[in-house]
Amino acid sequence: MRWCGWCVRAVSHPGARAFVFATSGLPETPLTRFARPLARLLASKGYEVAGSFTCRAFDTWAPFKLVGGTNRQRPNEQDLAAARKFATRLRDDHGPVS
Repeated sequence: MRWCGWCVRAVSHPGARAFVFATSGLPETPLTRFARPLARLLASKGYEVAGSFTCRAFDTWAPFKLVGGTNRQRPNEQDLAAARKFATRLRDDHGPVS
């Protein structure tokens, strides 16, 4: 998030459309929405946030590194299918990006 946040803070295109795509080794819960901080930052810079997509992924962050990582098989075919569905919905709802 730090690097992404820096990028968003460095640019401003008010009214431009954006979406957030995130992966994590931990499951997303109502209390830990990984994409929410970045979506809020984009909105605060004037972007229209069209949606967000998250899925589990291979992770070697701190404690997971000790055991060689977690979610080695992720993203998998189901995750990729869900990502395609998300992208298709964005295109159908908001039109192609020019």
